Amino acid sequence: MSSIKVEGNDITPLIDFEKTFGNLRFLEQIADQESRGEDGERGEVTAVRFEVLSENQGAEFRVKIDLDDNPMIDLSKFEMDDEIELVEPKVFERNMNNGSMPNMVVTIEAIDIKKKGATKPSQPAGGGDNKK
Repeated sequence: MSSIKVEGNDITPLIDFEKTFGNLRFLEQIADQESRGEDGERGEVTAVRFEVLSENQGAEFRVKIDLDDNPMIDLSKFEMDDEIELVEPKVFERNMNNGSMPNMVVTIEAIDIKKKGATKPSQPAGGGDNKK
């Protein structure tokens, strides 16, 4: 079987993000990504992750925002089914072993998230009019 190698598994230049995914709906925040020590102990949080529903694909996708890119990310103002936009999204395709069969997984990374039609990206916790 042949395969095509794409540098860094980044397929963003090969697709039209808007046409491929269509409207995106926020589903839920999932476990943050953490660094791990040599002994396997949990370290600091390195990224926030959440799931979105793609209207055009009819499927859920995991989105990751790296805290190095956006240390002030705050997902608390997003609720299930909010229509959202991703700021500078990149799409990656990765092969994951599932027993004896490889499984191709698509993940999305962005630098921020905002509600559709909003002019400002996410606000830092405690910033602006956000109340906890």
